[in-house]
Amino acid sequence: MRIRSVMTLFAVASAGFFFVGSASAQAGGGGSWGWGTGTQGNTWGTPPPPMSAPPPSSRSGDSSQVEIGVLYGTAATYGVGMGIWLDAETGLDDPGLKFIPPVVLGLAAPVGVYFLDQPPLPRGTPAAISAGMIIGAGEGLGIWSYQFAATRESDSWGFRGLSRAMTLGGALGGAGGYALAYYQEPSPKTSLFVGSSVVWGSVVGSMIGYGSTKKGLDYGQANEGASLGGLVGYNVALGATAAISMAYIPSYESIGWMWVGGGIGAAAGLPIYLAYAGSDKPAKRGLIVQGILTGLGITAAGIFTSGMTDSYATAEPPSQPSFAQITMVGIMPIEGGAGVQMTGLLF
Repeated sequence: MRIRSVMTLFAVASAGFFFVGSASAQAGGGGSWGWGTGTQGNTWGTPPPPMSAPPPSSRSGDSSQVEIGVLYGTAATYGVGMGIWLDAETGLDDPGLKFIPPVVLGLAAPVGVYFLDQPPLPRGTPAAISAGMIIGAGEGLGIWSYQFAATRESDSWGFRGLSRAMTLGGALGGAGGYALAYYQEPSPKTSLFVGSSVVWGSVVGSMIGYGSTKKGLDYGQANEGASLGGLVGYNVALGATAAISMAYIPSYESIGWMWVGGGIGAAAGLPIYLAYAGSDKPAKRGLIVQGILTGLGITAAGIFTSGMTDSYATAEPPSQPSFAQITMVGIMPIEGGAGVQMTGLLF
């Protein structure tokens, strides 16, 4: 149950509510007491009782079996990866013993998820944790990839650096996903949308980055451009979809169509390579066009399906991004008059 901060948004005192004439106590309807205003006979009623914090709002249900199942799978994969990292750090090279850490941690991580899910996690929390772990590990992979491609072999981080980057990134991402779920209650659709976007961004960025490298470079030399482009695209897409998710939550079907749109865009860019037949320009320039068309296909599909709903999820509780909510508006009595008070929730 998330604890929300209850804030008084504003209280404006008004000095105009003066009681004219002699005030005499009189019995009001239902046994309440009021104050008269001369011959008018108007009844103001009793002052409101002292304010109390509204009860914390209920979450939008428990997480689904699919959502918690994804977290189990993600945790198991992360546990195996952490075991491999321990092997790399300790230098364990025994062909039998080196399997112990991955197996033990690969089983221990899902057990941890089981206890974390007691009582069942709220809807959106497992998806946010899973997405955070995957995105964090992918960030580590992208950083390692660029460092590996941009430096000499003697200075590269190697496999130990790769395992470190992905293990640390996955841990930070999982913690960030849990914090986000605790304070923001994101829809599982948001996690899927953001998680998908980093794949799209890295693919498009790698295409453009590789296609932008100089003519005559072999694959190993041009790979630096692909790594840098993929890392930049990864983070640009992450930031863009995170910002979009503050105001818009796509449906599952819309996200699926974005994947289809990206595939159509990539396929539409294939004929561009025919234009380089017989040309002295490198054919890898076609990757720039293909990358742009892939991004446009994803964007167009997202726009055209923005109003699409999930026909199979009719029982799903509504989930809309929100920053604040007004919970009460009332009269605030003050000496010699009255004012207006509003309370609400800041997310």
